Amino acid sequence: MAELVAGAFLQSSFQVIIEKLASVGIRDYFSSNNVDELVKELNIALDSINQVLDEAEIKQYQNKYVKKWLDELKHVVYEADQLLDEISTDAMINKQKAESEPLTTNLLGFVSALTTNPFECRLNEQLDKLELLAKQKKDLRLGEGPSASNEGLVSWKPSKRLSSTALVDESSIYGRDVDKEKLIKFLLEGNDGGNRVPIISIVGLGGMGKTTLAKLVYNDNKIKKHFELKAWVYVSESFDVFGLTKAILKSFNPSADGEYLDQLQHQLQDMLMGKKYLLVLDDIWNGSVEYWEQLLLPFNHGSSGSMIIVTTREKEVACHVLKSTKLFDLQQLEKSNCWRLFVTHAFQGKSVCEYPNLETIGRKIVDKCGGLPLAIKSLAQLLHKKISEHEWIKILETDMWRLSDGDHNINSVLRLSYHNLPSDLKRCFAYCSIFPKGYRFEKEVLIKLWMAEGLLKCCGSDKSEEEFGNEIFGDLESISFFQRSFGTYEDYCMHDLVNDLTKSVSGEFCMQIEGARVEGINERTRHIQFAFSSQCGDDLFLTNPNGVDNLLEPICELKGLRSLMLGQGMGVVMCITNNMQHDLFSRLKFLRMLTFSGWHLSELVDEIGKLKLLRYLDLTYTGIKSLPDTICMLYNLQTLLLKDCYQLTELPSNFSKLINLRHLELPCIKKMPKNMGKLNNLQTLSYFIVEAHNESDLKDLAKLNHLHGTIHIKGLGNVSDTADAATLNLKDIEELHTEFNGGREEMAESNLLVLEALKPNSNLKKLNITHYKGSRFPNWLRGCHLPNLVSLELKGCKLCSCLPTLGQLPSLKKLSIYDCEGIKIIDEEFYGNNSTIVPFKSLEYLRFEDMVNWEEWICVRFPLLKELYIENCPKLKRVLPQHLPSLQNLWINDCNMLEECLCLGEFPLLKEFLIRNCPELKRALPQHLPSLQKLGVFDCNELEELLCLGEFPLLKVFSIRNCLELKRALPQHLPSLQKLGVFDCNELEASIPKSDNMIELDIQNCDRILVNELPTSLKKLLLRRNRYTEFSVHQNLINFPFLEALELNWSGSVKCPSLDLRCYNFLRDLSIKGWCSSSLPLELHLFTKLQSLYLYDCPELESLPMGGLPSNLIQLGIYNCPKLIGSREEWGLFQLNSLKCFTVADEFENVESFPEENLLPPTLEILQLYNCSKLRIMNKKSFLHLKSLNRLYILD
Repeated sequence: MAELVAGAFLQSSFQVIIEKLASVGIRDYFSSNNVDELVKELNIALDSINQVLDEAEIKQYQNKYVKKWLDELKHVVYEADQLLDEISTDAMINKQKAESEPLTTNLLGFVSALTTNPFECRLNEQLDKLELLAKQKKDLRLGEGPSASNEGLVSWKPSKRLSSTALVDESSIYGRDVDKEKLIKFLLEGNDGGNRVPIISIVGLGGMGKTTLAKLVYNDNKIKKHFELKAWVYVSESFDVFGLTKAILKSFNPSADGEYLDQLQHQLQDMLMGKKYLLVLDDIWNGSVEYWEQLLLPFNHGSSGSMIIVTTREKEVACHVLKSTKLFDLQQLEKSNCWRLFVTHAFQGKSVCEYPNLETIGRKIVDKCGGLPLAIKSLAQLLHKKISEHEWIKILETDMWRLSDGDHNINSVLRLSYHNLPSDLKRCFAYCSIFPKGYRFEKEVLIKLWMAEGLLKCCGSDKSEEEFGNEIFGDLESISFFQRSFGTYEDYCMHDLVNDLTKSVSGEFCMQIEGARVEGINERTRHIQFAFSSQCGDDLFLTNPNGVDNLLEPICELKGLRSLMLGQGMGVVMCITNNMQHDLFSRLKFLRMLTFSGWHLSELVDEIGKLKLLRYLDLTYTGIKSLPDTICMLYNLQTLLLKDCYQLTELPSNFSKLINLRHLELPCIKKMPKNMGKLNNLQTLSYFIVEAHNESDLKDLAKLNHLHGTIHIKGLGNVSDTADAATLNLKDIEELHTEFNGGREEMAESNLLVLEALKPNSNLKKLNITHYKGSRFPNWLRGCHLPNLVSLELKGCKLCSCLPTLGQLPSLKKLSIYDCEGIKIIDEEFYGNNSTIVPFKSLEYLRFEDMVNWEEWICVRFPLLKELYIENCPKLKRVLPQHLPSLQNLWINDCNMLEECLCLGEFPLLKEFLIRNCPELKRALPQHLPSLQKLGVFDCNELEELLCLGEFPLLKVFSIRNCLELKRALPQHLPSLQKLGVFDCNELEASIPKSDNMIELDIQNCDRILVNELPTSLKKLLLRRNRYTEFSVHQNLINFPFLEALELNWSGSVKCPSLDLRCYNFLRDLSIKGWCSSSLPLELHLFTKLQSLYLYDCPELESLPMGGLPSNLIQLGIYNCPKLIGSREEWGLFQLNSLKCFTVADEFENVESFPEENLLPPTLEILQLYNCSKLRIMNKKSFLHLKSLNRLYILD
């Protein structure tokens, strides 16, 4: 779609140009008469153009010359804006020089500026261009007919602007109840997809509510209880197997990571093994069958009942590419539900009966929206509080309804919403075209980008640019142009159709480049965002610095470029040479925003100082080691992001010259530059370091009066003059981290006075105090002074003998106390028992760690406590309060003297209990934990009894390790048990509990456990080094139809049991160790799903079973099976066309050369040879046909 509503965008740009030209700095730079004349002539030209902009906006769809005229006009406006920025920057530099140079030098410079001003001529050139464009409107027949300037435009005065608090709850969704219940029913029934996980596709037009329906289902309580694991991943148009696999893995487990697809897929497979999961893949556009099959490989290892939901506009993709098990074809909303949705968002709590004149008009407007929820919601939110009948009629009768552009008129509705926004909102929204579909952005980051582009100049207002940007963001969110990303992230995204609208607004002025080629750019391109993926080209190209240089070379020709966002793709390490940096910085002199986030970048070249107009520089997650001094010449810089630049230790000495800097995000550097107090525009500062013997640092911090948000102050132990601390202005700080590192132990009293003087404001929400050397805590650390404190962390406060009265902090939800070795008892003072207020009435999370001298805990009730963690408290004997009605998670680690845990308590909601390394513990659990789902007991050597009499109806995961005295622990009836692991418990006498739901069993080094009867529901079975393992005659591993992974280790067993393994259907991974017979009683070729086979330490094994190996085998490993290696040519490896990895660990006695010709298949990718000390020759000829081999390991 072509550029849209350029007129509205240009109107606000005109105003900005006039205001800049009339500013004091530019007037002083020229003679005022010259400026007055320029402003007058410019006003005439712009006013002439402004009269026809809205008319041109409509006519551009019928007349290509009108569109061309609008594009040229926007191009000239950009040029004028850039020129004015150059002038104001030059004026600012001259002013700074004037303040530091002798008077005679200043006079000479002033006289020179009067006689030879290079900018005046260029200004007149821009004026000529605008006057020419003003004259061309007659040739285009603009302004000749009835005025269309107010066509369909309703007034939106800034004073009536909606705030983000006016948002309607997302649960106000209509007309999808039946669809929701059908989908939930299908998910709960656990329909079998055969050999692959079932895929449910929700198909419908853009804006129909596919994602909304998926969210409703995903968050339903029945679904939450039904699935063990859930994940939500946005896919988008760019299909990338590696990137998508990594995103899915991280959605299931945020700490997971990997660099190779094979590595990621194995992690994902292990994570899903035997678990019932739900995965939602939102907004799928394309992808080949081959790529999808590769992506879905790990997902066939989950438990029966696992499901994948996808949303897509393309029925072809759902049916033929994904081969969906079930198709939900989402239809338009019924008329009645359309009206209900409109009323909810347009009238917001008011009765439509109060506005009878609007109901008829509103119903007609709704009919034009085509039953699409996104269109209805967006338009209704636009009309909220616009209760004039005249304004609603304008919307109804506007010609813009007829400007359709696909997707069932959805774009015409969104276009209409955009058209009726104030000009400042239009400009900010248009800038968002730099983001690709599905891109997640943070509110604060986007506001800083708007600032860098100069979109937040709020003339005649006391608001800061950040405050103005926050209002604009709220307005765009209120009409659903922005929406919160799904999941736990505090970020936002745009609907695909809204993203399409931003692209249409910006047209050729904003480009996104994916892959290894730069296409579609021209001299008008002002904003570029690069996106790289693992499939956008040859890996060598992307990791080759010269390859990236070649990619960026065309960009250097775009002399008017203002934004360059060099993104980092998953699995791609991007590098840039110093030569390319030199070219970029020297030739792109109008850059306002530049980001290298995530790039492999160790230094910036000096030419960075040439970017005089740069306002936003992002170097986060780079390997930058130092910043050049020339960075201090970036006088316009507002935002500098250096987060996680761990190799950066200090800033340039002249850093204080960056007088316009507003946001500075630092890593933990070693020292601050001098005169930081001169940065009096600074609003956010992540770290401040006070050096030893340099307390002027703190005086500099005191001069920064506009700081808000979060700050870490390190080195407070170096402060001796408490008066400096008292001058700090922390009134707007919401999160304060104080570190008293530095100084001497004898400065304890000084530490106390400094902390007392730091008294934060009452709005503080988070406080961390670290390495504090005072003997007591400050008086302000109590409820009446910090009523809004939500999180508190005390760490390394070693000289304090008692904790402050924290129980009276009314809003405290999270409390963590670490390494406070002076604490021996926690008593009534901790709670504030002299008060009538219930202590810790909001506390949900409590952690004690490394409290090495803590002996006694006098407990009270914690009514809302959900999580309790006690770690490395070696002298604590008794742990818990007796009544924790809300407790859900309990972890106890390394408490050496702990004798009792929670034997007598009441814990009705406890779901997860982990206890580790408590050697004196003899009893652990009460008899009844009705909600317990996960239990782990490790390294408790004196534990004798655990839960033999207990009732645990919901227990799903149970693990015991290294409890040498434990004799009774396994109840015979655990109906919900899914995973059982028992390790190194030689005294434990028990049989396997009965459970129809058990899917994973792992018994290791347990000589007295009877494994003669096993649940037939098992998917994963591991029996390792158990001396007495015998299968009953009637079972003998025959009755395991769902078994997918089997590991049997008879090392150290009295005898190898008889073995009849017939679990052919699903077995994928088989490992056998210590088999003592000459043959395996298995028909391996019948295991058609077997992908991995490993044999270890089978010295008597001479051959593989009759029939050979299964054809789908991918990995084969033979370790210390000397007789079996001798028969290798009989295995038929050459015929295994799926085999990719072959491992042999053997001395190769009597083997002259390896491998023999035609021994290995051509599909082999990895060959590993270990302990091959007697192997003499590697047969070169045998490698000639191994075209796929990419890794060969030979280790002795």
